[in-house]
Amino acid sequence: MKQLFSLLFIFVSVAVFAQDARYYQYDLNTLYLNPALTGERIYEFKGVQLNTNNGLHSTNASRSSGTMVSSIGVDMPLTNRVAIGQFLGNNRSESGSFNTFNFLVSGAYKLINPANNNDNTCLSIGLQFGVLNTSMNTQNFTYASQYSPNSTTGFDNSFASGESFTKQSYYTLDNNIGIYYRSYFNEKKWMLATGLSFYHLGAKNNNNTLENGAALRSNFHINLIYHAGKLITLTPKFLYMNQNNVNEYNAGLLINFKVNKHAEPIIGVNWILQKALVAQLGLKFNENNIFRVSYSSAIGSFVSSGSRGMEFSYIHISNRKLQQIKKKEEIKEEKHNEQIPQIETNDPEDIYYLMKLKNILNRLTMLASLDNISPTDVQKELDKVRDELKELSHVHISLEMTPIVDVYIQQIEAKLKIVQQKLQK
Repeated sequence: MKQLFSLLFIFVSVAVFAQDARYYQYDLNTLYLNPALTGERIYEFKGVQLNTNNGLHSTNASRSSGTMVSSIGVDMPLTNRVAIGQFLGNNRSESGSFNTFNFLVSGAYKLINPANNNDNTCLSIGLQFGVLNTSMNTQNFTYASQYSPNSTTGFDNSFASGESFTKQSYYTLDNNIGIYYRSYFNEKKWMLATGLSFYHLGAKNNNNTLENGAALRSNFHINLIYHAGKLITLTPKFLYMNQNNVNEYNAGLLINFKVNKHAEPIIGVNWILQKALVAQLGLKFNENNIFRVSYSSAIGSFVSSGSRGMEFSYIHISNRKLQQIKKKEEIKEEKHNEQIPQIETNDPEDIYYLMKLKNILNRLTMLASLDNISPTDVQKELDKVRDELKELSHVHISLEMTPIVDVYIQQIEAKLKIVQQKLQK
């Protein structure tokens, strides 16, 4: 009976701890949420990103200790399409008896490159490969044979347990996959971002043994970013997770207040269906730093356990803009610009003609690169260019100017095509 009790205790404990760690601020723990988020940037800064998340989740309000979750991730875009990263995560039970440690190398590839569509749309896939370590330390276990009426806890660990369980540690290969999509709407006033990911591929649900690692976990996440004026940004978000046939529904809202260009206070709340209510407070400063702290309190059937928790998260993105990978056509055009013949002339009509062509080309180049410009303004600018070209048709230039004029005309035609395509969209 004693052995049956001990085995049942271990089985139930492992079954509970077989689930992955929960992070209340999951949106800041991108590599733990979706491999396709590796290198994803929605802010101006495109350099190396550092993510740190640390939490203490206690199952009893009166205890000073609890389940410790911590992770650190580093990722960076190598090009406009390819990004790499690295993730370390650790999940330690309240008694210290169970522990999981994860090391992953992460990579993502953008199927739709935001650099080629004015950063309006992005579609990426991501993969992660690494090692998962699960371990169990039985030193803190108590058994029926150690029952003592004189002990405040009811058990005395100095008594021999009569059990032969020892510390166990297992390593298994781990691999994850994900897909992610985002798009801007209404002149970038709205942004929709969503993704689907699967962790511990090859594992099965009801996988409750240490040597087999963690069970399959699936995540579906979606959030909106809405700029409600110049001072307030609203971010409603939702996460669905499933592991070991256990479902979790997490809905929340973050509000950013733009005090000035250097500081944005953040408040938020999350509701985990029938489990917990989470309050969040944070600060985004200098555009490339985000700090948030959260406090959770149990609701529903979990209130009796007194479960509550604290969590801290910090993100830093290095101040570096990603160099755009240029298309072959753009490289040819730049080489073409370098090869424009330089002809010296003192003829006033030649000088006037060249200055007008250069001015038209510069304006079209700027027009082709602008995102937030209305179709009406684009059409007005095109009408001006057409009138100026008509005017130039009446200007007489010397024959020596023909080569340089031809080059300018070719470049102007190329820019006109880009602007007209933007106008059609």
